[in-house]
Amino acid sequence: MTVVLNEPFKNETFIQELNIELALRYGAINKNLFVSWKYLEEEADYINNTPDGQKQLPHFPRPITKEALNENFFWYRYGQYTCKLSGGGTTVQEAIDAIAVCNWIRKTKGKHINKVYSNNYSKAIVGEYLNYLFVDAGINLEKIWQLPK
Repeated sequence: MTVVLNEPFKNETFIQELNIELALRYGAINKNLFVSWKYLEEEADYINNTPDGQKQLPHFPRPITKEALNENFFWYRYGQYTCKLSGGGTTVQEAIDAIAVCNWIRKTKGKHINKVYSNNYSKAIVGEYLNYLFVDAGINLEKIWQLPK
């Protein structure tokens, strides 16, 4: 699942407010679903300045910049949200985040997203890949897919 914001909405204010709305209104767990420059800076600082972070990406010259993360890793693209739908390994928490993004797109009729570069974000596709996680966890599918008022 990849969701790319349209250019007018690729700005720090919109992204930060959207991430808050996804948590408060749509039930997302992660507070950084859509990647902001602030988040990229925090990630670069972590990779450059912490012992665990310094073990990551050993082949990249230091210091790693937020621009390098944005350019080299699809999950760090500015103004974008990604979630692995198939192949296993997706957690219930990640699935809840994906449902939150999917429900936001449904509620807003996709007016904020670039539909050419976004893919696999429809309720049918996301549900096909992730609903089993909710069933296995005993989470009511009807409730999780309910749009906010």
